[in-house]
Amino acid sequence: MTAEATIEKAALFKGLSQSELAAVLKLARAHTFTAGETVFAEGGYGDNVCLLVKGMIRIELSVGDSSEAATVHRFSAGQVFGEMALADRRNRSAAATCETDCEVVAIPCSDLLSLFDSSPEIGYRAMKNLAQILATRLRKTNSQLVSTFLWE
Repeated sequence: MTAEATIEKAALFKGLSQSELAAVLKLARAHTFTAGETVFAEGGYGDNVCLLVKGMIRIELSVGDSSEAATVHRFSAGQVFGEMALADRRNRSAAATCETDCEVVAIPCSDLLSLFDSSPEIGYRAMKNLAQILATRLRKTNSQLVSTFLWE
């Protein structure tokens, strides 16, 4: 899959026209990572939204004060990650590490938010999509928590 195709198919940009997608694509920056490399660290400043073009990304949370990390999610090609930065611009709540060699498209939040300000239609659709993505992930997390507590 190409960066362009990834953006076109991304849930975050669902419903955008070809010209609107082209405006988003202009903001995108392609990066390559090798297996084991960190895309972003837990606690680092969240300044990009990322889309996985190729490979597999593991999302990890630190476990207490140890150097161990728990894998909480895996993303495959075509999926968006690091999206919470678009909503709150706070430090990353988890780390993103490449399980395989990866190609990632990063879009600076400041550039994307500027595009949303200048084109409110794009902003409305993208933020509505973001809300749906976050709600789906929260529901999944809630189900996982309930399952964990039921098994204890």
